[in-house]
Amino acid sequence: MKTIIALSILLCAIAYPTYSEPPQNSVETDIAVIKTEIKNLKESMDKGFANMQTQLDSEIKNLKESMDTGFANVQKNFDRIYTILIYFITVPMATLTIVVAIWGILTNRRSRKEDMLQNQIETLTQEIETLKKQRIVS
Repeated sequence: MKTIIALSILLCAIAYPTYSEPPQNSVETDIAVIKTEIKNLKESMDKGFANMQTQLDSEIKNLKESMDTGFANVQKNFDRIYTILIYFITVPMATLTIVVAIWGILTNRRSRKEDMLQNQIETLTQEIETLKKQRIVS
């Protein structure tokens, strides 16, 4: 019985390497599977990069739109402030100019009237004086 076991172990030891070596067909199949896996992985990576590029383009577009909207709002606010400043500077200046012009016209009229009245007073004073002299003489 010992010899049968020893013989079985010997035959197993001789036959084992032939079972452990893969056949040539198996190696080629493994290479083909690996190439297919690499190709699939590459395609998957390309799709992922394409998706990432699409998402990045979309995000950049959204960012540009939001920046344009923000700049437009800032421009509107500056325009409003500019309009308000112009209104609060121009309207009082125009009012002041009109008031000063009217005041100048009225002052000029008053001084003309005063000059005319002063001339009339002087003329009348001279006439009174001449009339007094004539009465005294007569």
